Amino acid sequence: MGGPRFLIFLLVAVTLSPLASATEGRAAPQCAEFDLSDVASSGPGISVDPGACLIVDIGTRGHEVTLAIDIEIMDDAMDVLMFDQNGIQTYKNGQNYRSSINPEASFESMIGSEWLDWSPPISINPKNWFIVFDNSAHDGDEGLGDQGGMVGRFKIQLAPAATHPYSLIHDTFVIGPNQVVNLANFAVDAETEFSYWVHPISGTADLFVQSDNQLGSSLFISGTDVKDFAGIDLTQLNWSIPAYLDLKNLNLILKTSNFPVHFSIKSWFNPTLSPEIVDYVNGITTVGEKIVLDARNTPNSLQQIEALSWDFDTDSIVDATGDLVEVSWDSPGVKTVYLTAESKTGTTVQKTHQITVEDQNKPTAVINAIGGIPVDNIRKLLIDTDLTLRSLSSSDDHMIESVAWKINSTEVSNNSEYVFNSSSIGFYNIVLEVTDPSGNIGQSNIIVRVIDNSNPVLVSDRIKDIKSIQRGEEISLSVTAFDSDSSSDSLTITWDLDLTEDTNNDGDPSNDPDYNGPNITTSFSKLGENKFTVTVTDPSGNSDREILSVEVVEPPSEYGVFAIVVVIFAVFIVVTAVVLFGHYRIQKNHAIDLLMQGGLTKLEANARINSISKNEKLPMFAKARQIAGIKDNEVVKSISNLEMDAKNAEFESIYGSSQSDTDPYAGFRPSESYRQVDSSIAEAALAAFAEEPVTQPVATSAKVSGKVRSGGVALPSRSTNQPVKLTTNCSLCGSAFSVDLQPSQKSAVVSCPSCGADQLFER
Repeated sequence: MGGPRFLIFLLVAVTLSPLASATEGRAAPQCAEFDLSDVASSGPGISVDPGACLIVDIGTRGHEVTLAIDIEIMDDAMDVLMFDQNGIQTYKNGQNYRSSINPEASFESMIGSEWLDWSPPISINPKNWFIVFDNSAHDGDEGLGDQGGMVGRFKIQLAPAATHPYSLIHDTFVIGPNQVVNLANFAVDAETEFSYWVHPISGTADLFVQSDNQLGSSLFISGTDVKDFAGIDLTQLNWSIPAYLDLKNLNLILKTSNFPVHFSIKSWFNPTLSPEIVDYVNGITTVGEKIVLDARNTPNSLQQIEALSWDFDTDSIVDATGDLVEVSWDSPGVKTVYLTAESKTGTTVQKTHQITVEDQNKPTAVINAIGGIPVDNIRKLLIDTDLTLRSLSSSDDHMIESVAWKINSTEVSNNSEYVFNSSSIGFYNIVLEVTDPSGNIGQSNIIVRVIDNSNPVLVSDRIKDIKSIQRGEEISLSVTAFDSDSSSDSLTITWDLDLTEDTNNDGDPSNDPDYNGPNITTSFSKLGENKFTVTVTDPSGNSDREILSVEVVEPPSEYGVFAIVVVIFAVFIVVTAVVLFGHYRIQKNHAIDLLMQGGLTKLEANARINSISKNEKLPMFAKARQIAGIKDNEVVKSISNLEMDAKNAEFESIYGSSQSDTDPYAGFRPSESYRQVDSSIAEAALAAFAEEPVTQPVATSAKVSGKVRSGGVALPSRSTNQPVKLTTNCSLCGSAFSVDLQPSQKSAVVSCPSCGADQLFER
């Protein structure tokens, strides 16, 4: 402070001396009050008489600003007391103020100099703060502190303390004895530098850093401790966060001894500035493909990054900003990306990252054609005319390095423009190949059809010479064709045999390819004129067509001959049946006659024939003896003859064999007549079916008659015994039947009533 101003303060001090000298009978101190600007001085200081006090208004202060306070007390000890706007009233009223002072910034019986960095306690709103220099025995000091005595002087300097952009804690503390206090906790990036200094005001303690796992123990992180910091004005420690504690929660711990400690402390960070780049493509991409470059992993726990800027093409010009960007390159190669990180303090650090850009994409080949006529992706071109082909519209994500034109895999040009001309008709596949510097090849092609404009000629004289054909008859139709510019093998001939239907749905019913080729075999089912078309087409699409016709007539009937054959066959069948039936009937009648000549009755004869026809397989033209079942030298006997033989045998057994063989009943039996059957009758019957029936005279046997004469034998007396009934099963058909034998009969032959077979009954 200058001389004049110092004199003014001396005058003020002298003026206030009477007020500060009062020692008794005072209820409240009468303190002089000044602004900080009035007393701040580096000169000899401000005097305070014994029993007097001086209040300095240091202004409204908040917790956000730490104040650097330097105080020096000279000549005599004084109490230096810090009050807020509420606590100062307690002091002014002479009341007990000990609970109203701020202990961190207050000193009792202070003599000498002291400095501290003090931050007002946290409050809702900033408060007005006051420093009292007390050189009296205040009624509220409880007899503690300085009680006056001699004139004392003080100096004070107060200003905002030097700050750090990444401060953790900056304040003054008073901690009681045997305490462990967590002053602050933090979690920062690895490689961040953590620093703190401590200034002891009174007492001593230990400072160190613990992890959460170490809290409550005596363990701490190596390299973070300051032990027993008393006696040294300022002790500073710098420590770098190791990788294993990256973003781990850490704690700044104070441990006191058996005495309280009063100290100021400041801790802060020097954050790491180390940008990191992630590309998500393993450092490889392709031309034109966008990739993401991510710098969000850059350490920034203290929000130390002010800006991130990117340079993608090494031209030192910022191409993008931010922690997440997109980039692509239009040429292959190894690209260097520069990322510049700028901190809030203006410090910059640059990080490089390399990306390999590959050209994996094929060029796009594009052919522009001038000439000819495009039809269905094919360009038609007349022979001996030019077709100009260009590749200028081809593109690549990098560049086109070379061009090649190929026809049927043979290179014909490497210019960007190629003129095609051909004197031969046909199809030509022209390929354009474009290559980029990375060797990628893109292709495109164009199909050129070289054509002529002359029509082929169709010759159909062979068909015109056909007068008529029969319906349903297969016929071969043939045509020929020729063309001046094409070979016969290259011509296409189609036949449309139905002009009423459009089977290929092109709107023209006369060009449907029902058949192909110069020769076909077909038939027609519609009577009358049948029209059809024949079309010849050359490879150029030129064609000639003729409408032809054939006359279809009804074929001669085949049913008359067939009917005749059927009638003849039917007549043959009928005649054969009649002959067989007539022959069988005649032979059967003849067989009946033979059996009747043998003594059988007609009923017995029919029964015998039926039995033989059922039980034996007869030839188709069986003779009478076969039908009658008469074998060679066989004698046919009737039942009566069998009975007679049985009776004769009985008489012989009674009267002996010397008796005459004359039938004793012959005188009573009528003479038998036998009918002779001539075999010419059967032959005449067969001839009757071929010609007019001829009547042949049949010789009949003369009828023989006679009278019964007495046999001269006396009849035995009639037996009165009852007949005996015998039962048997037919040996031929198995049917059961019975017969009554007279007592005089020992055996009898009887025909089966079912099948007519003769059965012998014996007692």
